[in-house]
Amino acid sequence: MPSQYVTQVYAYLAELTGATAGTPRVSTVPSVDSATSSAADSPDSDTLPVVGWTVEDFRRLAIEPLGSVQTVVRVLDFLAKQPDTRVSYTSIANHLGMEKKSLQGNLSAFTRAVRKHYKRRNWPMTWVEALTSEPGLKSEFFYTMNASAAERWTRARATQG
Repeated sequence: MPSQYVTQVYAYLAELTGATAGTPRVSTVPSVDSATSSAADSPDSDTLPVVGWTVEDFRRLAIEPLGSVQTVVRVLDFLAKQPDTRVSYTSIANHLGMEKKSLQGNLSAFTRAVRKHYKRRNWPMTWVEALTSEPGLKSEFFYTMNASAAERWTRARATQG
């Protein structure tokens, strides 16, 4: 088995054997950390809709100048190349050449940007916490872009110069 899939296989096996505390919850809706949310985000964050990401939404997202959004654009590029595949947080950070804490900050800022500029509460990718083979960790988040979203993302990126 190729080494890049070992973590995902371990996580999948853990789920199948019930080694996790319960059925992992897959989500596209990030929680709002009260310590990092602003007044512009938090009061209405739960009332914002969950809205599918269109090709046009993706085009707009891809050219957003915010550094945090551009980091997530790189994450989406990476995930879109392997649709419906769980990719560990560690693998993403390594691929981007970023420290995990820096990636975490970018994802938090991305959540705020999605809520403020796109008036929705969902990301264009899902995540689930699962067991990992990463040294020093029992579990970590795994991110996935489904095939449909990956296809729309790829179309949006293809039309950009």
